[in-house]
This record gives sequence, C-alpha cells and structure tokens, in this order.
Amino acid sequence: MFAKRAEPFIMKANYTILSDFARSQKSFVVKKIARPYFSTDFHFHEECQLVYILSGSGIRIIGHSIERFEKGDLTFVGSNVPHVWYSDSASEQIYDEAESLTLYINSVAVCEQLAILIDTKEIHQFFKEAERGIKIQGEKNMVISGILIAMLEQRNITLLSSFLRVLDILRDPTDSTWLNAPDPISLYSAQPPGRIPKLMDFIHQNFKEQITLQNAASVSGLQLHAFCRFFKSLTNRTFSEFLNDVRIGFACKLLQQSELSVTQVALECGYVNISYFNRCFKRINKMTPKEYRNSLTNKNQEQNWGLGRS
Repeated sequence: MFAKRAEPFIMKANYTILSDFARSQKSFVVKKIARPYFSTDFHFHEECQLVYILSGSGIRIIGHSIERFEKGDLTFVGSNVPHVWYSDSASEQIYDEAESLTLYINSVAVCEQLAILIDTKEIHQFFKEAERGIKIQGEKNMVISGILIAMLEQRNITLLSSFLRVLDILRDPTDSTWLNAPDPISLYSAQPPGRIPKLMDFIHQNFKEQITLQNAASVSGLQLHAFCRFFKSLTNRTFSEFLNDVRIGFACKLLQQSELSVTQVALECGYVNISYFNRCFKRINKMTPKEYRNSLTNKNQEQNWGLGRS
C-alpha cells in the first residue's frame, strides 16, 4: 500500500475547484478538517484560505516557501498560490493526527458584496498582497485562532461579524511575516505608461538571456550612470540584484515542476556560471538548489497516497 512511486519526481501544482464554492457564490466557508495525514496534493485554487493547525506537524509549501509547521501554526494563502502540507511519519497509521481549522474566502465575492457598503480598495490590496503568503504569530495568532474556533458553532449575523473581524485583523501587518518575496516585475509593471513598464516588460521577456546593464539602460533611454541611479532609487536594489531575484524565482518553479537537473535549471534561467547560480540561490532561499529540490522530493516520496485537498 505504501510502495514508493516509480515515476520521476515532478511537483506540478494542480488546479482545484473547491466543492463548497462549485455551485454557489459563497463569500466564505469555515470548517474543521481531520484526516490521518495532511494532503499530499500540491494544488492551487481561486479561493484564499486561512489555515490553523490543531494537531500534527511536518513541512508546508506555500509558493516558493518551504518551512516546518507544528500545532498552532497559522498561515494565510492567497488566491491561486500553489500550496501543500506534508505530515511527518506518513508511513505510520495514526489516525486523527492531522487536524486543522480552515477558513476559505472567495475574495471576489467578498469585495463585490462589501462594495455596496464600504470602499473596498484596501481589502482588494490586501488580497493581492496575500499572494505572497503570510505566517501569523504572537498575540494575533491567538486572537484569530480563537475566533476561528468560535466560528464553527456560529450562524448568520454572528458568523458574519466574526468573519469581518478576522479580515480586519489580517490586514494589520503586526505579527505577520511574508512567506515569499513580491514578484519583482509585477511590482513595478503597474506603473503608468512610460519608462518603468517598458523596462519591466523587457526584463520579463529577456531574463533567460544574457542581459547587460547597457541593454537595460538603452531600453530605458538613459545613459549608463543615470540608469544605475534611476534603477537603485526605484527598486532599492542594483539591476544585477533585481535580475537575480527574477531568475531565482523562475528557478524555484523549475525545480518544483520539472525534471531538469540543477545545471539545466541554471542555464534555463540565464546563468552560465553554475557556481554563481548556486550562490545567488542560497542567498535568496537560505538553501542550495539541490537542498531545495531534495526537501520537496523526500516529503513527496514519503507520502505516496493522497487523502484529498486541504
């Protein structure tokens, strides 16, 4: 029953339609999920989700973030962000070990319904930023988890009131930690038409190639020294640092979702020096590319049967 998979490891996220939202435009659903083990299906869905771990421990992956989780862990996953929780000791038949409280949120429906009553610009912004994933700790963790537990027994206006309180608390950055860096290109591409969007589009289209500082300066219509000052003031990073962030972000996706070797991944991301690629990857992700892939592979091989999605 627990034989290891024979096929090569590819951690490709699957799109999921949540049954609670399949036939209706519900704004939110809160439920307690209890299974022998946490899901082994790396997946994503349109709904955001707030997950509080009641029992169990293991590894969670949200976007490019790979961290251990234990009882009391509280995280928020934005819309369409690939994620999975892997249990420890998957080969042991211990039931009721993996328990969580999950609040699923249809962010589109929430904003549309609240827009009748209030300005939802800040709420829209929160849901957009939450695509980076959020880890919630400290007093904020205690308050939100207490509300989630109470919501299981609530109905109607009381339930709605608790939901709105959770949403309001989530928007406060106190005791919150981003799990992933913002996408460096999309962060600046939304600027008004002109030099910045044109430059970001150039980087997006060409980061796999050998882009030089002079190439970027020419696209921006600036002399080299002026471009360096302009770019540093815009992003608080040098052009080289920014380009590395873009490339390493893409490298994480390839390591998760393809069978390419580390060397092949480096070349696909625009690196010709593999040692430099390894150094950049470790600086950004706190582990080498090989360690990053192994952390995914080992957990995936330990848990070779699925128990649905969470």
